[in-house]
Amino acid sequence: MNRGPSALLAPAGEAYQAAKLRWATLADCERLRTLFATARPDEPEGDDSMPEWLEHGGALLLEDQQGRALCAVRWREASGRGWQLDRIATVPDSHGLGFGRWLMTKVEALAIRYNVPSLTVSLMDGDDVGYYRRLGYDVVDDGSVAPVVRKRVGGTWQMQEGWAR
Repeated sequence: MNRGPSALLAPAGEAYQAAKLRWATLADCERLRTLFATARPDEPEGDDSMPEWLEHGGALLLEDQQGRALCAVRWREASGRGWQLDRIATVPDSHGLGFGRWLMTKVEALAIRYNVPSLTVSLMDGDDVGYYRRLGYDVVDDGSVAPVVRKRVGGTWQMQEGWAR
């Protein structure tokens, strides 16, 4: 996805520059580790974790025109039940610009395209539940430490629930 979709970058009233969305590759592991460390300074990432996500799933990376990583979302297969998504990682100065919502929409479109029945996200605490609920996710386990949210997106459930052909 070298010349894929783009988002607009700039505060209201300023000239916009396009951001680039692309598939992350194994060559991006170090950039992604840096992005996740910047977005989540209290959650150290293991050295072997990023390649595992990319080899058994994938990641979408949003970068500015200079190639600086702004936001990413990664996923992997979850034992036949769909995809396990990691929480969205956004650099602090890009919070509130809608990049995470845009990436989640793209991942959901991929899941529908590949007939993935559901997307699941394990949260660190209850603070993010409202955000994911606004994206259409339901709480499936409101564990006191790590709530889990899920969204059904593709698969045969549509036909099972009376969808017309």
